[in-house]
Amino acid sequence: MGLCEFRPPQSIGSGHAMGYRAGLEFTMMEKSVRGEFSAAGRSFPPYGTGNNHNTWYAATMVDARGVEIPYLDRDGNVLKTVSERYYPALGQKFFLKGGVIDEAKYEYRGPETMGVDELMKQGYQLPFYADLSRMPEMERRVIWGMMVGEEAKTRIPVLESYTERGFDPKKHALQSYGTGWQSAGFLDNERQLFGAPGGVFHDWNLKTNIDGIYAAGDQLYASDCCSFASATGYYAGRKAADYADTVSQLPPSRGDIDSEAYRLYAPMYNPEGMHWKELNMAISKAMQNYCGGIKCASLLREGLDLLNSYERDCVPRLSCNNPHDLMRTHEVLDILDVSRLILNACLLRESSSKPLCFERSDFPKRDPERDNHFITIRKEGDRIIRLDVPHNYYGDVEAGYLEYNHTAEGGSK
Repeated sequence: MGLCEFRPPQSIGSGHAMGYRAGLEFTMMEKSVRGEFSAAGRSFPPYGTGNNHNTWYAATMVDARGVEIPYLDRDGNVLKTVSERYYPALGQKFFLKGGVIDEAKYEYRGPETMGVDELMKQGYQLPFYADLSRMPEMERRVIWGMMVGEEAKTRIPVLESYTERGFDPKKHALQSYGTGWQSAGFLDNERQLFGAPGGVFHDWNLKTNIDGIYAAGDQLYASDCCSFASATGYYAGRKAADYADTVSQLPPSRGDIDSEAYRLYAPMYNPEGMHWKELNMAISKAMQNYCGGIKCASLLREGLDLLNSYERDCVPRLSCNNPHDLMRTHEVLDILDVSRLILNACLLRESSSKPLCFERSDFPKRDPERDNHFITIRKEGDRIIRLDVPHNYYGDVEAGYLEYNHTAEGGSK
């Protein structure tokens, strides 16, 4: 989402951009992590390297000698068969995998390969590989053909491209890069919004600060993964439907519609000009230079000035001549808005923070009491509005859930 990456084909934060333009409140947008899973220039495409996470779970992993890397269950027991990797431990009701759930609490921790540090101590040798040839045919086909091929934009850049070049999962292994299960060894200034990142601030109804707008899934702060999106989507949809029953429908504004249509099609009216890829690369480089691993006010302000100059000088020159490029152009415009949201959020937190993976050279003190709270940010015209909200603003979790979730046993109706 508008950090270091050249990545419109993956995930670009359009919901964040639309919300920011509309005046929604966001929080934790100052949080970013060193790139882990990325389409940044020096890495392989997402899902395009051997690993044992997410789309590739639970691929058989081997080291450089071909020695298989063991999977362990929640209790540390070595699993001897492939099928055991997909089942809870004895007495465990269920487990969670994916995203930040890789660091799940003990009770929910699922089968996982031994950690890289422990593997090194035991003599396993880099690089590691995903070796699907050692898996049962149906499990191999689920990973290579369904998961890789149907998730995100994997069919052409990964499945078809690798197959055309001779990769055969029945006999070939696919290498991991970096020091573990990554797609590259990333630099500290190559940042990602990953691992419970920032997003829309909300109440118990998943309602935003704007009446009638609800949010769910990866739009929410500290969000991640399909199960989270499914649960919050159902919940927010129900709450939004209840709200819709209490209000009347307003007639659409023809003037607003015409104005928005002109904005959307404007790049089609430029016969010659800047292509979206040029602006995308410029934004990516700006975020690497001015919003990297270590931040300070002067760098952040320089970055904002540069991005604002792109809005003034480059956006009116954007040109495209087909619907595909028009879509990509607007994705990059959303990246521009999300990047400015991030820079402004970073300026608001005048301290460093370990939980937020946030370092400021001009405010090196970590997590001081005066900053030990959520900082929300919203846009009102050209003004940035800040609020400080206690971490426990939601109150008791179980009591709040029962009060606001009318389908829960014992909850209010």
